[in-house]
Amino acid sequence: MLHDTPEWARRHSFFHHSNPRSKDRAKTIFEKTHVRPKVKWARSVLKKKGFTKEQRAEAKSILEIYSTNRGSANMAAGVAVQDACNLALIPDDDYHQTLSVTEAQIVAHGTLKEYSPKNFCKEAQEDDTERKEQYLAEIHKVTTNAILGLREAMKQDNMIIGETEYLEVLPGCELPYNTLPDYGRRGDLKTKWSKPATLKDGSRSWHTASLPSSLSHNFDMNNVFQVTGFWACNGGLPPFLVYANKTDFKVFNKHNTPELKPNSLKEILREICIQSKTTENLLRVANSKEDLLSLVSPTWDAIYWKEPPLYIAEAKKIWGY
Repeated sequence: MLHDTPEWARRHSFFHHSNPRSKDRAKTIFEKTHVRPKVKWARSVLKKKGFTKEQRAEAKSILEIYSTNRGSANMAAGVAVQDACNLALIPDDDYHQTLSVTEAQIVAHGTLKEYSPKNFCKEAQEDDTERKEQYLAEIHKVTTNAILGLREAMKQDNMIIGETEYLEVLPGCELPYNTLPDYGRRGDLKTKWSKPATLKDGSRSWHTASLPSSLSHNFDMNNVFQVTGFWACNGGLPPFLVYANKTDFKVFNKHNTPELKPNSLKEILREICIQSKTTENLLRVANSKEDLLSLVSPTWDAIYWKEPPLYIAEAKKIWGY
């Protein structure tokens, strides 16, 4: 479905909404109106001919600031497991075949092994490298439990469908809401990885990350908001969340989780719409990117602002810190 973006959104390069609980409004606006346009320009400059030496140098600098070192071993491990699950659960287009669990484990391990740890400082590199090695040791088990959990969540489905992108206008909003369910047009996979604890001698021990017993915790409610977006865009298909670690999996759905029942989803959708409409009002009144960013204030100590130093330095410069 095509959407006609209003002028007040086009002038800020803000084309769609997303889960309001994934980050604060300041980070969302900064990413969509400042970072993405700059990165898009930089990649275009480096891909095409006709740009000056100075422009190409600027493009490389932009990518160094806004693209380099923004991943993590945790993120890379999650992606590796999902890719492996896709191969084990979704038949390929050519031969309609899937991988065995053992084959999927090998794929996941190989994918994570290719990840290069962040290296903006010695401490970050050492930490991310240790995490990568620990996750490599447990990724076979996490992959197995993820596959088992997803099969359980979709055992009534005639066929398993992978990522599906939605771009739909929610009630009372003008800009569309963008969301991307991992599976079945309605569900998401969350992997949990062991966490380090520093011992007295400076070494580390690793403790298995627990699976949530419910979704009432503030952090897990972020995921409830995410799947509510699926529900709002897919015609009301009942959402599910699968959590997997190295010891087990857990499936949350409308049958065992109050937060995923229709009445709760309706209330959460109302909150998503209110948050989206607030953002639209800010876009309307701001004449420039600078005006828009001055209307929001970052929560610097929040997890979604844990970015490389160069990225944070540029962000703080824009906000006048």
